[in-house]
Amino acid sequence: MTNKLDRIINQISFQQDDSYFEEIYPNIWIMDNHKWALYCWEQYRIKNKISSILVHLDYHWDAINDYFEDEFLVKNMDLNALYNEIKNNIIRCDSFISPAIIRGYIDKVDFHCFQTGTIGFDGDFLNRYNTTQNIHNNIEELVNEIGKQEIILDIDLDIFNTLGSRMGSVWCKEEIKTYINKINPLIKQAKIVTFAMSYNYASSNEDIEYLTKSVVPLIIKIKTLTEEENK
Repeated sequence: MTNKLDRIINQISFQQDDSYFEEIYPNIWIMDNHKWALYCWEQYRIKNKISSILVHLDYHWDAINDYFEDEFLVKNMDLNALYNEIKNNIIRCDSFISPAIIRGYIDKVDFHCFQTGTIGFDGDFLNRYNTTQNIHNNIEELVNEIGKQEIILDIDLDIFNTLGSRMGSVWCKEEIKTYINKINPLIKQAKIVTFAMSYNYASSNEDIEYLTKSVVPLIIKIKTLTEEENK
């Protein structure tokens, strides 16, 4: 297992690269800019039934709707056009969730975020698409809410930063391990997992590499054990 994890970690591109996203393990994707999570979900649902529940673990809400003037535009966009919207930064790191709601495959979002100020999506937007959101103040509450339901699990590594920016400090390994243990049921039930490293947003380059190497192997281990149990 250790050698396998080392190979996986060594293939990750540890540098700021707005175009970088990669499947590093079956249905586990990593990226620099969080905007590519949308494209990863779209890739998955071409061949698989995707869960309608998104669990978003992030310092930030990422609940912007950039298509409020013409939601029909993104609703029927093909995959190539969507790729170009993301590549050209029309869909951004804080607005990649709303297109999935508009396109009709996410109808519930469970948030565990630390950002203050505006919280989650606008109510009118949610009502238009018969979508609900739950704001969880602690992770245990979220895990209990999900129960045994299948999910899309979306994580920004800046959640492990006290301020979600270069001004904050990163969690120690024990704090990270405790959090990952708490979300163990979510990892097991996730049909797809997306990670954002968020270079230039979250922490120093060294801290981002530290967080990635601390978090990703723990999640892959849980996924591997789950697959072995289900054989």
